[in-house]
Formats: sequence, structure tokens, C-alpha cells
Amino acid sequence: MRVERLLRLAALAAAAGAACAACKKPADVAGDAGAAALAGDAGEAAPAALASTAAPAAGPGEAEPAAPAWPPTDRPLLGVTAFVATVYKEPRDTSKKLGYLRVGARVPRAAEPAGTAGCPGGWYAIEPRGFLCVGEDATLDLDDPILKAAGPGPNLRTALPYRYAFVRAVLPLYLRVPTAEEQRKSEFKLDEHLQWFEENKATVQRVVLGANDVPIDGRGVPLPGKQLGELGLAKNSLELGEGALLGAEGDNDPIPFWLEGGKRHIRNISDFKVPDYAVFADRARRFTGLSLIGSFPTGPESLNRRFAITTDLRLAPATKIKPDMGSPWHGVELNDELTLPLAFVRARSARDVQIQGDKATPGKELPFRAVLPLTGRMRRIEGVKYYRTKDQRYVSQLDVGLAVAPSSWPEVAEKGEKWIEVSIQHQTLVLWEGKRPVYATLVSTGQAGVADPKTTTATVRGIFRIRNKHITATMDSNESSSVGGRADTTADAPSASRGAKPDKGGSSKERDAKKPGAAKAKAGAAKPAAGQPAQPAVPRKGDGEYGVTRRRGEGTYALKDVPYIQYFASGYALHTAYWHDVFGTPRSHGCINLAPIDAHRLFLWTEPQVPPGWHAINTGEELGEGTTIIVHE
Repeated sequence: MRVERLLRLAALAAAAGAACAACKKPADVAGDAGAAALAGDAGEAAPAALASTAAPAAGPGEAEPAAPAWPPTDRPLLGVTAFVATVYKEPRDTSKKLGYLRVGARVPRAAEPAGTAGCPGGWYAIEPRGFLCVGEDATLDLDDPILKAAGPGPNLRTALPYRYAFVRAVLPLYLRVPTAEEQRKSEFKLDEHLQWFEENKATVQRVVLGANDVPIDGRGVPLPGKQLGELGLAKNSLELGEGALLGAEGDNDPIPFWLEGGKRHIRNISDFKVPDYAVFADRARRFTGLSLIGSFPTGPESLNRRFAITTDLRLAPATKIKPDMGSPWHGVELNDELTLPLAFVRARSARDVQIQGDKATPGKELPFRAVLPLTGRMRRIEGVKYYRTKDQRYVSQLDVGLAVAPSSWPEVAEKGEKWIEVSIQHQTLVLWEGKRPVYATLVSTGQAGVADPKTTTATVRGIFRIRNKHITATMDSNESSSVGGRADTTADAPSASRGAKPDKGGSSKERDAKKPGAAKAKAGAAKPAAGQPAQPAVPRKGDGEYGVTRRRGEGTYALKDVPYIQYFASGYALHTAYWHDVFGTPRSHGCINLAPIDAHRLFLWTEPQVPPGWHAINTGEELGEGTTIIVHE
């Protein structure tokens, strides 16, 4: 059955409490400003406003082409001065919304406006198409201080486009550099906190190597032969000082020009509005995830504290945030030497298995998340499947997630198009170009596994197309986002039945009991039926290791600028999860969580590309159809 093309976005909530769920349950945080920018009515096709200048990406093994200078210097430009500026299909704010740009963006524009209806400053065509209104949201004055304050924008050459940190104690988001007196009035028991921080700074600010410490090429693919932290002339996270870890160039960056003299010389662009005399605009709760673009130290007049600059140009006191690096885990590029079928080791206690007759005996321990090429052969003993590896061992289905070729090809593969395949049972994702697999990795889908997504946190199954792409957007810590739309629980069933389809699960105790050589279950304990192995245990709140099985930033708090979000149905998206490292285990509230490197790789690979200078797009006939995604058991 052909998939209905997803060309229209559902109406999106732009106010607090209106965010979608599960990646669809109601959010308790204010809606991201990008929500309104992407909600819009469908319109008829219109000619491109200007020609695109995007360069084609290099293929496997090809040298990366030199990136053209951006923004170009030989054409008139338009700059964005609001946190979000909507791009419309036509020069009027009632036409279809094609996407949005973020503060500081500069894009080529037409020399003259196309009209002034509802926009006294004029509607200007921008590249590659669409129109922006010059006025409150955008300017032709490239010396505007907000443009300079916002900096260069997200870095799409790295797995995480900004620097990130989590809030360890409730903090005010200051609008200007506060005095010592203002800080003491705004922060409870501040002197006690500062004393604690000085005594424990070396421990509580310690970082580990993370996502941006994995060497990658221009396609986002990890470089073979390079080790974690081996970045050539660049410094890795262990070599950076506190300032750079919080977004600065170094440890002694000066106070920005727009904050000099203890005053704020630009307007407040955050979505939390306060009078001009206000010292701060809102507070960030504990565990909130912040995205940062800079930081600077201060002197005794401001208690010698460092302040980090958020993407919406507010200030977070650095003593109350901890830098976060994200997981360095990533999948593998597939080629003639490494291809499907393969298995990812998902269990930390996994061992290979020797089979003699009808007896399976555990052998050597398998490295966690090891990638094991398979022969395609399988044995079933006492209801458990064992897969043959190319080095003549067997591995249990209870310990691994499979990535395999389909038993029949979906229509998109027959056409030679790009498509994404996600297996909920195996917690794997494969990128395909026609019938050729190009990348495979582990993911975390909805906690409820293959249950009904209408009533649980299960990920919706079916055939979809990417409907919008965001370089970043804000979610709450249940992964709800105002850019996601309302829950869409209907989808066409997959057209292809998958090979090596696993059986449905049971509990983690059952899984352990079924392992070869495992101790017998307690008397009266439930045993799994033959052929019914368990999914890995889903961590509960408060369980496990912080940052591994426990979410960094756990709780119903904002997660600012979640990277590389790609919605394929209302309330369901592929996106980076920088707050946990349990990929291979069902973990989310319905979305498909990826490690930062994998989400970055996927974002750069899927169609259509986000144009240079843009922050998010709607897919469709104007900017290109979205890549197909097939989600199945």
C-alpha cells in the first residue's frame, strides 16, 4: 500500500502546557518558539524565491569538498534578531510556513522587497525560497548588536551543535551581569553554596570524554582507526578548561560588549518577558538541560563567579551547572568488509555460547556493545535462538540486537531511494540506500515496547516520511515538545516482513533464567514460555547509574535545544538523547532516541537538507519530500 504523503504539519501549540505527548504527553514547560514557526496551512506550489547554494555532500571514501564561505559576501544579506523568525511560502503571514531561522542567522536575500502587506519593513525573498518580514524579527542592518551578540549559531560539524550543561541547583537566568548584592537577593543561601562549590569544584565539575571527542568526517561518520579523544590539533574535553566546556573560546573571555558596565545593551529575546529593569528572566529548575554559546569570568563585584551564556542570551551562574558531554557511543558504517547480518551486544553480562548437540554452554564474556558479523545461520535450543557468528561462535538472542536484511523489499527500496528501518524488538536502526545498507546502530524506542501506542509509551509502528527537521528544539524531560504536534496513532503497516523476526518479550528475570549455565529460578518464580525471551529491563526512575541507566537531568524539566530532531508522525521523532546512555534498551516516551553521533549522522543523511542559515524546515513539495522511515516490531 502506498504511503500517504505527509505534507502538512498538525497545528502546533505555542504556549506553556500545550506541548505534545510521548514525545506525546502534555509538557509542563513553555513551548519552544519554533512551534509557531512550523505550524501553518498548506498552500499551492510556488517558484523558488532564490537559487540554492548548497554543495553536495561527499560520498564514502571521497574527499570532503571545500565548504563555501557562509554567509556569502557577494550578495545582500538579511539577519535574524528574534529568537525565532518564521519563513513563509509567500510574502504574507497567512501563507504556508516553510520553516524558521534562529537569532543571529544571516541569509542571502533579494535586493528589493516583494511587498509590504502587514510588514512595513518589507517582505524579502531569501535562499533557497520563502519570505521573511523585516522588522521586529529580522533586519537589513548587519551591524545590529543582537546579530553580533548571538554569535555564529549551531555547529553542524560536531555531534552536539552547542555546549551543554545540567542545572544542579535552582538558578536565576540573569539578563545582565548581577552585582554581589543582586545575586544574594536572587539566590537562596548563596554564600553557603559558593563555599561548597569551592571545596568540591574539582570533583563536581569533572568531565569525561563524550560525543564531541569522537573524530568524525564531514558526513558525521566516525573515522576508522581513530581513538576516542584523538582530535589532532584540537583539544578534547579532558584538555579543555571550564570556560571552553561552557561555550567560551578560553578561560578568560572578556565580558561581552552587550553586557559591559553592568547593563544590558540589547533587548530580552527569550520567551519569558519581564520589565526592562528586571535583573533576571525566569529560573531554571534543578536537572534542566541548558545549551550554551559562551561564558566569562567576573571580578569581586560579582563574587568572582563565571557566567555561561544560553542560546537565548541569558546568563546562568556556572557554579550551579555541570558541563555535559553526551554519550560517545555510536554505530558502524557498513561496506563490503562489514555488512548485514550483524548483532550488537546489548547485555553487559553477555557471553558467547558453544553448542554441542542440543546443549548450549556459555563461553567467554562478550564486550558490551560489540559488533558481531553473523553468518545468517541459527539454532534453537529450549526455545532460545542462537545466532552463528563469522568467527564460529554462537550468541543468544537474549543478549543481542540484530540488524538484518529484509526477507522482502519495501517499495522505497525497489525504487533505490533512501530509507530508515527501525526494529523495536532488536532496538536497532539501519540506514538504507535502495537495497544497500550504509549504517547501523542501537537506539532506544518507547518504554512500552510493542504495546499499543494509543494507550502506552510505545513507539508508533508503520511507514512514514520525515515531516519536519529541527537542528535543535526544546523538549521536557519526558521528551515532549511543542514542535511535535498532536499524537498521530494511525499509520500504514509495513509492506515488508522482516527476516529473523524475534519473539515477544518477558521480564529481565526470565531472560537471566534462560541463559545457558544460569542458576535455577527461585521456586514459584514465573518461567518464560518457549520462544518468549525478554526485553532488557527498563530502568525505573531512581534506579541505576547516573548518566548511564539513569537520565542526566531526570525529572519534568526543560531540555533546551535537543539536537537533530526529525518528526515522522505527530508526537514521534528521531532525536539525540544527550541525557542517557542506555541505547539498545527501550527507554523513551515514544520517540526514537539516538546517541549524539548517530543522530548527527542521520540528520545530515536524510532528505531534504536544512538550507544553510536555517534552523528548521517542513518537508514537502517546496523544500523536498522527507526520507521514508519504516518502524516495525
